[in-house]
Amino acid sequence: MSEGDKTKGELSLITPGSCGLLLYPLLLDLQEQHPDLVVRHRFAPDTEILDAVLGKRYEIGLVTAKPDDPHLTSSHFAGEPLELIVPAGQSVSSWADLERLGYIDHPDGRAMATRLLSRCFPGEPGIRNIPVRGFVNQVGLILEPVARGMGFTVLPQYARQAFARHSEIKVMTLERDVVDSLWMISRAEWPLSARARYAMEYLRQQLGDR
Repeated sequence: MSEGDKTKGELSLITPGSCGLLLYPLLLDLQEQHPDLVVRHRFAPDTEILDAVLGKRYEIGLVTAKPDDPHLTSSHFAGEPLELIVPAGQSVSSWADLERLGYIDHPDGRAMATRLLSRCFPGEPGIRNIPVRGFVNQVGLILEPVARGMGFTVLPQYARQAFARHSEIKVMTLERDVVDSLWMISRAEWPLSARARYAMEYLRQQLGDR
């Protein structure tokens, strides 16, 4: 395999929005290093990602649940911790603190919050009993109301790392962790292209440095 094989042509990747916020700028860094590499990246939910890879519209996908389709091959790509994120200057030590702050919801918000908060606050009534202070369906904007002091949210770590104004939010340290897995998928009947293998290894290395 020559260096040219790895650094020329189209790299097509479809991912969830949370990790995509972090990965896409890294892919642009790679494209800057190798101008003959063309990055085509789409944000999508798991169901659309599966369809896109099965339909040969994208070579690589990342999904949050390991598929069992025989037409797909999958491998563990990374772990993505869920985080309880509050406005800077705020703190959470009890369920009452969460009720006081209120929740900033998003499309996957209640499922994520349930997985994390049920482990960290066992026996409490659950996220549906916390006042909702806002909702937004754009993953890149979910932390905006949190940064403005309007409530807390639960997000994957990569989405939080992509938020520019880190000084305006705070990640709470919790006694128990919830780490979701990201699975890399591709069509089972042929191997990944050299550039896809090169790019995914590059991304793994970059994530490992964080």
